[in-house]
This record gives sequence, structure tokens and C-alpha cells, in this order.
Amino acid sequence: MTNTAKLQEAFRAAKGIVDHEFSQEVIDACREGDEARQGRILNGETTFEQEDAALMAEWRRLNPK
Repeated sequence: MTNTAKLQEAFRAAKGIVDHEFSQEVIDACREGDEARQGRILNGETTFEQEDAALMAEWRRLNPK
């Protein structure tokens, strides 16, 4: 299995979790950003780790202590 195939499988697995945990309204609101993030990772523009760090920074910004 190629790295791209592994990433796509991971994205599918994560989508299953998201579909179970969040309302369709929330999923729809996040779809564009999520697809863009996946595209950047698949195209080699960024890494999963870079995208994860950016998401965590955004979460910390929105949820200060």
C-alpha cells in the first residue's frame, strides 16, 4: 500500500468517527477546510504533523485557559 493509499484510508476512517460524533450541520461547516487540509497533505504541500500543529494552535486560540 502506498503512502497516498494509507493517508486516504486514514482519512476515511476519521470520517467514520466524525460522522458518528458530530451533527451533519457541523460536518458540513467543516468540510471545505477539511478537504483543503487533506489535499495539502496528499499533494505534499504540508505534512500531517504540520496540519495537526496548526489545528492544535487554532484550538488553543479558541479555548484559552
